[in-house]
Amino acid sequence: MATAEEQAATWQGTHVIKGKRAYATTPMGQVHYSTLGDGPPLLLVHQSPWFSVQYAKVQPLLAEMGILVIAADTPGFGFSDVPDHPPTADEYAANISSFLDALGISRVSIAGHHTGATISAAFAARYPERTACVIMHGVPLYTEAERTDRLANQLHAGAGLKRDASHIIDRWQRIERSFAHDAETESIQWAVMAFLMAGDLEWYGHRAAFTFDMESAIAAIKSPTLIMSNTADTIHQSAARVLKMRPDFAYREFAGGNSHMMYDYPEPWAQTVGEFIKAKSSLA
Repeated sequence: MATAEEQAATWQGTHVIKGKRAYATTPMGQVHYSTLGDGPPLLLVHQSPWFSVQYAKVQPLLAEMGILVIAADTPGFGFSDVPDHPPTADEYAANISSFLDALGISRVSIAGHHTGATISAAFAARYPERTACVIMHGVPLYTEAERTDRLANQLHAGAGLKRDASHIIDRWQRIERSFAHDAETESIQWAVMAFLMAGDLEWYGHRAAFTFDMESAIAAIKSPTLIMSNTADTIHQSAARVLKMRPDFAYREFAGGNSHMMYDYPEPWAQTVGEFIKAKSSLA
């Protein structure tokens, strides 16, 4: 891991996004996205309250493997428009279908992390004919007690602004303590910035995940599916639940890590995802 000084010296800001950026018009408004590469299309769906910068390090690696990599900001996050109400996961999935229509893509592989895994599962269950394969890292398959706890205690309406900037320090320390104690300084900075960019609606994505019937969606998925997890993830325990339901799903586990896996450890993540997509594409 690079030192804090080394990371500060190489901070690129949004220049870390290497793909061609554009907007697509959807029922939820303008969706910001970037594309890189050529080949079978892969849509990357980020966790909340991040945005597509979560995949900035893996996008070029996947593109080098012969994949058209599309990284989009979920409505309400990053540079996409804000929906006029808190969407459900199924509504986010329907908007992805409209987004793909706008791009002229009929069928896609879809990969998501945490909330992104929820939306990916909803899309695959709802649109099997449009889903080439599914990759879900950190699947939010909760027990009823976990769901109740998260709905009661983990929906936040932004941080507010404080003149002394303590709201930024508070968020930084919370992320480092709870989700990313060994994360790169750069990825923690992005996590803080993404949280602030989402404003007082950063809870939209988490609400969609906490209220979604993931069990039914997993049962309904017909496409080839890869489940991924890392042992230090806050919801690592859910991977075993998914595989108990669907032993036909492929599985890859990473030791340790954190909630910023794609940004801090891009090479093994991209290699695993790329090989799965290429293998399934060759069988199609």
